[in-house]
Parts: sequence; structure tokens; C-alpha cells
Amino acid sequence: MGFKVVIVGGSVSGLSLANMLEKFDIEYILLEAHSTIAPQLGASIGLLPSGLRILDQLGCYDKIRALAGDYNYRASMRLFCGKFWADGKPTTFSERLEHRIGYPQIFIDRQTLLQVLYENLKFKDRVLTQKRVTRVDMADGQAKVNTTDGSVYSGDIVVGADGVHSAIREEMWRHATQSNSGLFRPDELSGLQAESKCIFGISKRPSELSSKPLQINAFFKDCNYMILSAPGDRLYWFLFTEMNKTHGKSIPKFTKEDELRLAEQHFADRVTESTTFQDIYENRLHTTLVSLEDHVFPRWHFQRIITIGDAAHKVHPISAQGGNGAMETAAVLVNKEQKA
Repeated sequence: MGFKVVIVGGSVSGLSLANMLEKFDIEYILLEAHSTIAPQLGASIGLLPSGLRILDQLGCYDKIRALAGDYNYRASMRLFCGKFWADGKPTTFSERLEHRIGYPQIFIDRQTLLQVLYENLKFKDRVLTQKRVTRVDMADGQAKVNTTDGSVYSGDIVVGADGVHSAIREEMWRHATQSNSGLFRPDELSGLQAESKCIFGISKRPSELSSKPLQINAFFKDCNYMILSAPGDRLYWFLFTEMNKTHGKSIPKFTKEDELRLAEQHFADRVTESTTFQDIYENRLHTTLVSLEDHVFPRWHFQRIITIGDAAHKVHPISAQGGNGAMETAAVLVNKEQKA
């Protein structure tokens, strides 16, 4: 039998990896805990040249360009002093990126990217939903992945592409501890930290804002915003604020009441000369308040288990590197496997 990979998580990293494995005729099965492969969670994703060049090799780039619409975002800022600035250069940052590097920056719904990656797969029957992992066992020279419905899936390796709260990472640590490997600290999760939180969302475009492509960064004493045009006369936006630093299992989760309370505190923030945050929030379609964890775990593998994407390296979303880095680590894994 040939080499087989069990991917856990229908994430950007997981679906990217599935596409890459198909390119090299490597057998895989992908297990996703949710009931659908591309749920609408109200999240957008920034795609930079480092990620777009990989999507191009997978055959997804042209589709993403078409779905994104006009991505030549005209930049403007609200400075700490309260003054407003607009980029007066004849070309946008996206255009300059594409001219110099070959690819622009593109922001789309995370759901859209997942759907494009899924639709690009040749073997969609290898993607299984409602498969939440409970345990990984090692037996007969294979990794055996158990799910809540009693199913067991075997492979030569298990790849945890299941996000910052990765169950596969926990199983990797469990196996390492039971074998007295000494490779992981007992408090490994404490390295994960959060000292800021974010309301991210998608809204209908308020009438006060231009319908042309725009990227707004607004800076205030106690918060900052990033706001971008989205296809369908919508906006992607983020409200970032600081909070007390927490670690590991102490990192807080928030309710809709917490979100509304925080949003109302910033309703008067003028993000452009004609638009307040209240205008954007009251036109909301999808919103979520989350803690912003960040950490690069020092070791990503043990025996037949490996982690990629946010399960291995979680970065602050203001860098727009999370999804791009997830695709890159998937590519590195496949390239290394090909050379093995």
C-alpha cells in the first residue's frame, strides 16, 4: 500500500494540504468536525503574494481574483492626533505589489477561500464532515484516528490542521508524555498568550463610505481599526483593543453581550471624516468577539503526528500572515515528503 495521510481540520491549511497531496497522487482523508466544510463565521482573510503564489500553483488563483472583484484598495488613515490622511499616489499598494512581486494583496471571505479550495479537489469523497476527533492511537506501524461517531481512520501520518485549539496537538503531547520523551514541557500550552481582543465582522457598506475599493486604518489611544472593501457592496472590518495578558487555558472566551458592550463603548469613534464605528456596526451581517492568541510552538511533530497552520504557529491577524503561513507550512510538509 502507498503512503496515506489523515488530515484533521477542513481549514485553510487542511484543504490546501489536500490539494497539494492530490498534485502528487498521495492518498489522504480529511476529517472536519463541523457539519459543513465552509461555514460562514463572519471572517475575512488577507491573501498576500506568499500565499497567492501557492494558490496559483494549485489552480485556484484566477478563481479567487474573479470572486474578489476590484482589490486595488485606496489607502487612508485616521492618525493618533485625529488628522486624516489619504494616499495620493497614482497607483495603489496592491498594484505596486503586483508590479514588483507578481501578485497583489486580496481580501475575501474566509468561507469563499475554503469553498474554492474544496471545489478544486478531484476526490471530494475523501473529505468527511461531522468527524470530531477524540483520540489518536499508534498501532501496527500506523496512526489510528478515532472520532466521536466510533469511526477509526488509519494513515502513515496524522496532520493536525485543526486550529489554535488543536485536539491533534494535545494528542501529540499526550503520546510524547507517555513515552517519557522529554521533548515537551508539562505546561506547553502556557506559551500560548493573548494580550488583545478583536471584534471582527462583515457589514453592509454604510452610505457615507465610498463604493470604490478602500483600505482604512484608524488609530485611537485605546484601540485601532482596519476596514476594507468587500465584494457585494460590503465591508470587512476589525476593532482591536488591548486586554490583560493571559496564557493557555486562562485565555478568555466572550459572549455576544460582551461584544455589544465593547462595541457600544466605541460607537463614537470617527474612522473617517464622515463615518463612525456605529455606522459600520449597525450595518453588521456577521460579527464575533475573540481573544487574539499568538505563539509559535517550539516543536510541531512527534512520531506519526505533525501540526501545521494555527495549530503550530498562531500569529496576530493584523499581520495578515495567518492564512498565508498556513499554506506555506502545508507546502513545506509536502515538499519534504517528496524528498524523503
